[in-house]
Order: sequence, then C-alpha cells, then structure tokens
Amino acid sequence: MKKILVGVPPRHHVLLSYDEINGLTDLGYICKPVQYGRNDSNIGKLNKLLGVFFRACNIIRTLYGFKPDILYLNSRFEPAGSTRDFITVFMVRLLYYRKLKIVIKTHGSEPELLLQSHSFFFRRLVVPVLTKQVDAWFFLSREERETVCRYHPQLAAKIFITSNIVEPDRSVRSWSFKSRYALPVDKFKVLYVGRIVREKGVFNLLHSIPLLACKHDCLFLFVGDGPDWEALKQEAERLHLTACIRFTGFIPESECDHFYANADMLAFPTYCNEGFPMALFKSVAVGLPVITTRIRAAADHLEAPDNVLWVEKQSPESIARAIDTLYQNRELRITMSRNNRRKGKRFSRARVCSGMSEVMASI
Repeated sequence: MKKILVGVPPRHHVLLSYDEINGLTDLGYICKPVQYGRNDSNIGKLNKLLGVFFRACNIIRTLYGFKPDILYLNSRFEPAGSTRDFITVFMVRLLYYRKLKIVIKTHGSEPELLLQSHSFFFRRLVVPVLTKQVDAWFFLSREERETVCRYHPQLAAKIFITSNIVEPDRSVRSWSFKSRYALPVDKFKVLYVGRIVREKGVFNLLHSIPLLACKHDCLFLFVGDGPDWEALKQEAERLHLTACIRFTGFIPESECDHFYANADMLAFPTYCNEGFPMALFKSVAVGLPVITTRIRAAADHLEAPDNVLWVEKQSPESIARAIDTLYQNRELRITMSRNNRRKGKRFSRARVCSGMSEVMASI
C-alpha cells in the first residue's frame, strides 16, 4: 500500500485536510499528518522564516521515520505561500535521500503576482525550482489553471483540477441552535461566513442594506473575525444598522457549520482571489440559496438561476437587487435549494478523493 505524508495547516482547513486523509485511507493509502502551513501573521519576517525552516526540518525528520511514497502539502500559489513551498521543497530534495513524489494543493492563488514578478528571487529561484521539483499541483478552478497556462505552460502541464470535500451532514437545522444564537423565526436571515476582510465584499454587503426594500424583515449575520472586524462594526453604527445586524466574531468550525442550515440565504459577494470558498459550497451542499460573484470555482460549478444569483464585484446595488429577488420569490428559493442539494453531492469525500487518487497514481 502506498504511503502519503500529508501537510496539515495549523488553523485553517484543518478539518478539510483530515477529510482528505480519511478519504484516501478509505481507498487503501496509509496516511500520516504533519503540520505545515501559514505562520502567525502577527510575528515578524525573521520569525516567520525560522518557523518555515523548523517545520521543514520536522517534515524531513518525519519523512525518514514514515518513508512515504508521496509528500502532499496544502498551500497557496502566491508569493508568500510559494516562498514557504520553495524553502520546504528545496530542503526536502537536498536532505531526504529516498525516492519521493511531491504534490501541492493550492487553496487560492495569485498567479500573476508570482509568474510576472521581476524579482530575481521569484523569477530565477522560486518558480523554476517548484516547476521542476513538484510532480503535481491540485488547483481548485479552471480559471486559475488557464491563468498559469498563459504565463508558464510548463508549470500548467502539471496542474490538475480538484474540489474540496463538503460534508452537509455537519450542518443541522435545529431550534436549540436558533435559540442559542437568538435567531428569530420571523426574520429573513441573510448569512455571511468568512474572514472579515474588505476583499470578501463585507463592506459592499453592509452598504447594500439601506438599499433593500425588505431590510426591515431581514437579519444579517456576519460570522467570523478578521482585521476589518472593528471597522465593519463602526461602519454599521455610522449607518444606524446595528438593529438588523449580528456580529458573532470567531466561532469554531464545528459550531459555525450549523449556521448554514439555520439561515435563509448566503450572501458572499467576494472579490478576493478565492479558490474553492468553503462557506459558499457548504451553503450549496445544505441547500441554501446563494448570491455571489462569478469567479473561479463558483463559475465552474454553479449556474444562474438554478444554483445562484450572480452579483457584480464591489456593487452594493447589485447585491441589494439579488437579496430582494430571493426574498420576494419563494419558488425560486425552493428550486435553488433543491438544485443545490443535488449539486453538493459532487463534493463528497469518496468522489473528491477518488479523483485525487487517480492523479497520484499517474505520477
């Protein structure tokens, strides 16, 4: 049986990584987790660099003990993430003497920043080393692969499209959950889940509320935290919208998942470089009507109006029109909910891991 050493992020996508480990184990692989991923954003550059170095050393030590066939790392294809990958891959190839295939899955990317960089470090070191030493890349949308292909066809030849695993059973509709978070039955609950950062469209969503014909019948739930959390709250106060908004702050993923089944729709007007946004596809899998921007994995998998209503980037007016449409059209919500539950079956653990296994077998 083939062995895979799996790099698991320290905070984000941890559950997703273990879903993949379990799915690959079901297919007959022997998997072992090892910590790998983003450092604390609050520490200095030197400490970040030391963190990357020590984690790479730990991976090499684990490789010698476990002796896997494949090293599978979860990362991001952008300058910071690829710098971490470059250091790790370079050290592994330099210090680990056994035969080993390396696979990287990128959760979001900024290919233009990396592949069009004029920096000697990225142009002559990072990109060439990763292109040569990584055997396969998993990307989460066709758009990302096409972008890489425009700038670096050799690298694009190693890219395979996959999805994240979505388990709808983790989101349960219940009166006890609604009571715990004081979610009123008589309000149309508009949900946002994710990091509170401007690029996720949270301020555009906030600014859409005064434009809504249905605003007095709605409750807006902002679930998550992030660097713009306080600024968003202050803007809500300035606009006198606090009565119809709930800011929950950070909630652990296992608890957060239940919001999807206990809301009426998801508003996710991101203009960030998303890969396969879990908030969006968790909503789809439980049958929640959604509005979002037509980018990357959303564009690959969803169609309007069967699964989604598309909104324009950075447009409160477009968001308001979509929310009003869903609020007013119950039949559309019912149809979208049924279609989305069906669509969510595409992202089952068995289906996603089976596709990943085919790629790993091919290398």
